[in-house]
Amino acid sequence: MAKESKMIEVDEEICEKLGRKLKDVQVLPQEFLAESLDGASWTDEQRRREANFRFYLVAICQHTKSLQGTIEGEWRRGWDYLERACRRAMVDNPEYFSAENMSRITGQELRRILSDDFDPAHSTLDRVEERVTQLRDCGQRLSAQYNGDVMSLYRQADGYLHGERGILELMSDFKAYSDPIQKKSFLYLMFVSQAGIWKIKDLENLKVAVDYHIMRIALRSGMVRVGGALERVLKERSEVDAATDIEVRGAVQETCDLLVRYSGHSVFEVDNILWMMGRNCCFYDHEPICGRNVCFKKDRCTFVRSIVYDCPGKCLFDGACLGSQDEEYTKFWETNLYTEYY
Repeated sequence: MAKESKMIEVDEEICEKLGRKLKDVQVLPQEFLAESLDGASWTDEQRRREANFRFYLVAICQHTKSLQGTIEGEWRRGWDYLERACRRAMVDNPEYFSAENMSRITGQELRRILSDDFDPAHSTLDRVEERVTQLRDCGQRLSAQYNGDVMSLYRQADGYLHGERGILELMSDFKAYSDPIQKKSFLYLMFVSQAGIWKIKDLENLKVAVDYHIMRIALRSGMVRVGGALERVLKERSEVDAATDIEVRGAVQETCDLLVRYSGHSVFEVDNILWMMGRNCCFYDHEPICGRNVCFKKDRCTFVRSIVYDCPGKCLFDGACLGSQDEEYTKFWETNLYTEYY
C-alpha cells in the first residue's frame, strides 16, 4: 500500500474555465429521481416511506460495479439497477424498508431482492455481508434512537445540516454514513431535498457527493493537481492508504465548490453533470471521449439525456480539460482503496 510523499492542490484557474463551460447548460432532473419529485403533493406517510427507503438504499451504495441485469424489461447497471430493484421490493410491501425489517435482513434476502427474478442464486451483488451489516446497523440505530424513522432524525436537527447536533453529525453515527468526506450523506440529502421531503435550512452547506467517477474527472481535467510519488501511484492504479484517499477526495470536493460558484448552477446540478459525465464520457471501461477520441456510444449515453446539450461527439469539457489536450492526464485514475464509503 502506497504511503509515499505526495502533493495535492486545487487549480482554481482550471475550475473557473470548466465552470464557465457549464454556465449555459440546462440540467434536467435525473431519470431515476424524476418519479419522486412530486414530494410537495405527497401525504406525510408517503414522505416518511420515501425518506426511509432512500436512507437504506444510499447506505449500501458503494462499489455497485458488479450489479447489472434486466429489471422490468430494461437492462440496468450499478446504481440504476440498485434503485429499481429495491423500489420493486416495495410493490407488494410498501413497508419493506422499515427499521424492523432492515435490522434483521440476511444476505440471502438481500440477494433475492437484488436479482432479476428474485432468485438469490442469480444475483450479481458482491460484498453482501458488508452491506447486510450496514443495513442492520441503520435499522437498529433508527429503532434505538429515532423510533425507527429517519424523519425523526431530521426533526431532531431542526432541518439544519450543521449545528450543535445537525443532520450531518447525527448521520455520521451510522456505520454506512461515517465517511469524513460524507459522500453518502450528501447524496442522500440531495435526494430528500430535491424531492421536497426535507426542507434544509442551511442548504449552502450541501456539497457534491464525491465518488470515484467525480474523482477521475477532477484528476484527469487538472482541477486537482497531483505530484510527487502520488502521481505515479494514481497512474499505475496502485493501492493507497485511507488518509491519502481522504486528502484527494477533500481536494476534489473543493473543486466542486468552485464549479458551483463559477457555473452558477446549484450543487444538485453540478453533481448530476459530473456523475453522468463520469459514467459516460470519462467512464472506467474505455478511454475518455475527448481529444482525438470520438464518441461511440450516443445510442446508449445517459449523459445526453440528463442535460440540454447538442453533443458534438465529445465530452462537454473537451478543449478546456487538460486531459483533452495532453494524453498524459488521461492516465490518471481515482484512488485505489477498498472502502465502504463510496
